[in-house]
Amino acid sequence: MRLLLGVAARRGVLALALMGWATLPALASSEPLLDQVRALGVLVEERADCGGPRQLATYNMGANLLCLSPALRRDPQQRAKVIQHELVHVIQDCLDGLESPTSLSLAEGLRATSSLSAGQVNGFFLQHLRRQGNLQHVVATTALLPQDSRQREFEAYALQGDAQMVAHLLAKTCRIPSAP
Repeated sequence: MRLLLGVAARRGVLALALMGWATLPALASSEPLLDQVRALGVLVEERADCGGPRQLATYNMGANLLCLSPALRRDPQQRAKVIQHELVHVIQDCLDGLESPTSLSLAEGLRATSSLSAGQVNGFFLQHLRRQGNLQHVVATTALLPQDSRQREFEAYALQGDAQMVAHLLAKTCRIPSAP
């Protein structure tokens, strides 16, 4: 029961976090965010092999492991965007509890805790993708994924260019585990 209340509380915070995100100052780098996820218990590793041959980063929700390619060090702007993308997956994982081997999409969390319709929630993410100019790329690269995975990727691509939103959602949705 306590776990369910904790999950419901995190989902409720998501709606409030998305509505009030604009008050945060801009972040110069994603490094402080990496420190935050480490404090949550997520292992952050830098390895040449993070999955497929062209993958620069992955987040494994079952293992709470964020892998970053050292190649990202050559382009700090791309590194920040890739980290922000993967941190959206951490946020999705926090919605269902980092201790759980599953995650929820941000859309699921919003629909469960607010009066927003599915169309409004998806419109929010579409607006971000259009603003970044990557909507067609995202549609093409996620087309073969199962619907739940596609939604999570859609959200990560939508928010990867919004450092303030990612930082705000991370702070409001993910909680540092308390000592036993």
